[in-house]
Amino acid sequence: MIRTLVLLAVIGICVGAPQFLIQSSVPEPHPAILENEAMEALLPDELKNDFYKNPNIVAALAQPSWFGYKEAQVTHRESDKIPREKVYHILHNAGFVR
Repeated sequence: MIRTLVLLAVIGICVGAPQFLIQSSVPEPHPAILENEAMEALLPDELKNDFYKNPNIVAALAQPSWFGYKEAQVTHRESDKIPREKVYHILHNAGFVR
């Protein structure tokens, strides 16, 4: 009986452990970033900046955006919950938008 319980406990640990141990080194990008990349991919070549086609430039620009100490990826942005019409009305009433 004890052997069966120990065996079931070990199987349960082995089955549950991989989801905690296997972590991707690259976090999944925010959906807004993927949407922006898709829109930029549709632009014609004359509107794209050749500066960003250099892999050294891309790597140098990406390095400061790495996560530092006590930083985490934002997965749910609170600002996405605010309707754009409400933002427009606030800016319009404040005189920033005509």
